[in-house]
Amino acid sequence: MHRLGPGIVAVIVGLVLSVALFVPFLAASFRVRGRVTFARTLLWIALLIAFLALWSYTIFPAPLPTDDYRCTTPNLDILYDLKDIIRIQEAGSSLIANAALQVALLNVLFFLPIGFLLRVMFGWGVVRAMLAGFALSLAVEVTQLTGLWGIYPCSYRLFSVADLLHNTLGAVLGSLLALLIVRRGSRVSASAAPASDRASGPVTAGRRMLAACADLVLYVTVAIGVGAVVGVLALSMGRQTDPWETALGIVVSSALYLAPILVTGATWGERAVLIRVEGGWRPMLVARLVRAVGGLGGVIIALNVIPEFGGWVALGLIGVQIIFVWLTPTTRSLGAALAGMRVRVSPTPRGLEPPQAAPSATRGA
Repeated sequence: MHRLGPGIVAVIVGLVLSVALFVPFLAASFRVRGRVTFARTLLWIALLIAFLALWSYTIFPAPLPTDDYRCTTPNLDILYDLKDIIRIQEAGSSLIANAALQVALLNVLFFLPIGFLLRVMFGWGVVRAMLAGFALSLAVEVTQLTGLWGIYPCSYRLFSVADLLHNTLGAVLGSLLALLIVRRGSRVSASAAPASDRASGPVTAGRRMLAACADLVLYVTVAIGVGAVVGVLALSMGRQTDPWETALGIVVSSALYLAPILVTGATWGERAVLIRVEGGWRPMLVARLVRAVGGLGGVIIALNVIPEFGGWVALGLIGVQIIFVWLTPTTRSLGAALAGMRVRVSPTPRGLEPPQAAPSATRGA
């Protein structure tokens, strides 16, 4: 179980970070590529978890500063693991139970996802995967050698040049393994959305729903984050703040949701997926307030103002908004419709468009 612990930590932290970075990821994807795909999103999450797993296994299990631990001596023998495997075998151990062989194989397996994902996502070949694997492994080993860069007075984990070899080999094997899935010259994230998808035009229901999900994720993340920070600060001072920490989280996240609507008419989620909001009833401030209440703002009010049936009211509002988006030809949100606003796709910002292939020359031109 102690070998699984750092991996479990990496998965949990990776999923939490994936949620926290969801809106910035959407904004970057739409500005660079004009769209986001489910497969590409999963690959980015996998890459994040792979990096976190490497570092969690680099650090944990970590002794407490007050613990009595033994400092390690760097291993500069590149054949150390092979000699250790042979020594254990000569002592009568089975090959499957050979601890040195298990460690060597794990060092190879840990870097397989890195080489695999670098080819699948970015089209990197074996040489680049080898260099990236070596650089990442070197960073890991130096971190161990320096006692987490001076946090500990000496290294409590073994620096080994054999690990550099095995990690680099793992990245190379991962890149080769990816050849079974990715054809030469192609990758999952290669194709960008056509120019027509990035230009101004009608907004699809899918993009509207993606914007709504982004707003909801941002609201919940900020509310929980602010509440957690206030709670930790209060506990450090020996005070109890609940329910004030919850209330402050709701206030801050609600203000964050309302601010861009009052200024531009669009939410953060809509801005992330390049949705532009135009028009609205007069006076504009009233229209934008109506737009906010007709969207996530109404759900927030229902959950926090209506004492007994607020959850059911909020669920009903969400259902009405989903149906409204999918059934109306303009795919406007309920709030935008109530405020008399129009929504359109905003063009990709200048200088961020994906490179387009030059048109091929025609014969006789």
